[in-house]
Amino acid sequence: MAGKTLKRTEIEAYGKINFSLDIKGIDSRRYHVLETIMQTIPVSDTVVVTSVLKGGTPPKNVVIPRKLPITLTTDLRSLPSDEKNTAYRAAELMCKKFPPILGTHEDIRISIKKRIPVGGGLGGSSADCAAVIKAFNIHFELGLDEAEMMELGAALGSDVPFMIAGGTALVTGTGEKVEKLPAPEGIALLICTPGFGMDTWEVYRKYDQIEVGDDARPDTAALKDALISGDGNAFVSGLKNVLKVPAFLIKRDLGQLKTRLSKLGVRNVLMSGSGSSFVCIFAKESEARTAAYELLNEGLECIICGKFRQN
Repeated sequence: MAGKTLKRTEIEAYGKINFSLDIKGIDSRRYHVLETIMQTIPVSDTVVVTSVLKGGTPPKNVVIPRKLPITLTTDLRSLPSDEKNTAYRAAELMCKKFPPILGTHEDIRISIKKRIPVGGGLGGSSADCAAVIKAFNIHFELGLDEAEMMELGAALGSDVPFMIAGGTALVTGTGEKVEKLPAPEGIALLICTPGFGMDTWEVYRKYDQIEVGDDARPDTAALKDALISGDGNAFVSGLKNVLKVPAFLIKRDLGQLKTRLSKLGVRNVLMSGSGSSFVCIFAKESEARTAAYELLNEGLECIICGKFRQN
């Protein structure tokens, strides 16, 4: 491989929870319009991008081939490695948007080591997608700022712009509007994932088929004000997820799990995203760890989050 060298970029793809989630309608494209307060959590997948750097002078014009030189692998056989995987689609998008990539590199490979539970409402696929965009920006020296990467991510999924921005944020529209907020103070989280996942598309479809009362919807404006003012009690007590209603109808085990978690001395417990994970809110990290010990003995997967990431 004379005149060619291997280049490698590694990046962590952090998951998320939804502190609250409401659906405000459907837009002209038939996309759900959201209001959700999201938070980055400290569990992550690892995304590695490698490529062979070509020698010689970069070509002036690059023709995009029908078959792009992209290979994606994960350590979970159940996950697709083609266009059905949003991380793969992110790589395709970046190559098509920035053709010089193909003029200066070949044999682009993406490997993903999964740690974010699949189908748990913790944003694993969106996190991987966002990480590919960020990794390509670094790897191929594209010079994109955060807003430019978020705009690219908006074409790939409603959670992707937030996954690029990270931290604590109010996310509205179809995910393209991300307003950063102060992180909540004085709480610790226990994220509990049962031994099954939920199909996001199925949960949203069920939501469209039923009537959901106002009592199941959060007051997002009040939650935002509570975060800004530092009113932790008002924030925690007002957290709701409207998708709980359809998800519980699809999988009744979710309701039973929520009942179990409510007995752990939590300040509040709510489902993240379209399920199946639950977020248990405690006053102290020590309380969350005690509860996690109980749940681990019952065969449930637990993640402790005592401090919140702001990127």
